[in-house]
Amino acid sequence: MKIAVALGVVSLVACGKAADKPATSGSGGSAVSAPKPAPPSAQPATKPQIKDDGAKQLLAKGTSCKLFQDGLPLDCPEYKAIGDYAFQHQGSTEASETCAAFLSDPDPLKKKLAAECLAHFNATGVTPSLGFALDAIEAEKDPKIREEIAWGIKDAEAVTAHLEDRVLAITQKLAADPKTETAASYVFSSLFPQYLMGSGPKPPAKAQELALASLRADGTAMQREAFNAVKMIDDKAAVCAAIDADLTPSAKQWSLAADGIASMKDACVANLAKAIDFILARLAAGDDHLEILQRYDSVFDLDAATRKKIAKAIRAAQPKATEWKRKGFAEIATQFEKPAKKK
Repeated sequence: MKIAVALGVVSLVACGKAADKPATSGSGGSAVSAPKPAPPSAQPATKPQIKDDGAKQLLAKGTSCKLFQDGLPLDCPEYKAIGDYAFQHQGSTEASETCAAFLSDPDPLKKKLAAECLAHFNATGVTPSLGFALDAIEAEKDPKIREEIAWGIKDAEAVTAHLEDRVLAITQKLAADPKTETAASYVFSSLFPQYLMGSGPKPPAKAQELALASLRADGTAMQREAFNAVKMIDDKAAVCAAIDADLTPSAKQWSLAADGIASMKDACVANLAKAIDFILARLAAGDDHLEILQRYDSVFDLDAATRKKIAKAIRAAQPKATEWKRKGFAEIATQFEKPAKKK
């Protein structure tokens, strides 16, 4: 059955995570409000131990690389070496804990190396070190290092570690300040683990409530993370309503909402016609996100009239596009001029 989006009537036909690391700290958006989580449970007094000699040797060496925009440059040899080592041992809890042990080192450059180390472990490797990293986040005074540590544990599973209440409490505390809101979004990510072949443990109800609230926090890092997590939110109607509310020209991150329809598939298919019309209107205004239209084409069975309308709008916008984009415009228009591929 086709989706007659051109007439605003949609028939169901849908078919069968890691974002790039933001370059800046904080989003400057408004704080997110949601019900307060239960008080975090008491944490064990243990400290991370050095258990992996390879990681120890790399971290103990430290680095003399100069900071670039408050971070170690990508071509810093020690920075690259510790990332490569962690990736090669990405499931090792011993290596992960060793990296966590250096988060309390007095040398800030070693802390940065340790945070980069944590970022390259998979969920199996990093989850046992989540509590250690949360300790470091709460103790850290440097906002950039705190953010880097938070980035390092974004792939941990808070529910598996039984730290969901503490993660939620820290998230809300960090999200209340625009300067630490980006760090909050990384910590929050551990409540919504997702993988290519599925999802991790179900996020608790209070985490889902905060995610729903964050969908309306326009222009924030928490909103970005919430849209990454929409598939794991149980209240599909509330997600679709938030998407609809975010499809306005004044929204700073409207493209996240539009892309969220593809993530939700059948659940938000009623939003599809409006979203396509909105994207085409923004395209005419010079704000192009053709990748979202392509994603719709891969997820939904768009009818011939809708495909023709999209192709026509892309052709009309092509001459006004930046020169290096024009070839891509033509290719995507051609894609929509052809019959839809079977899903």
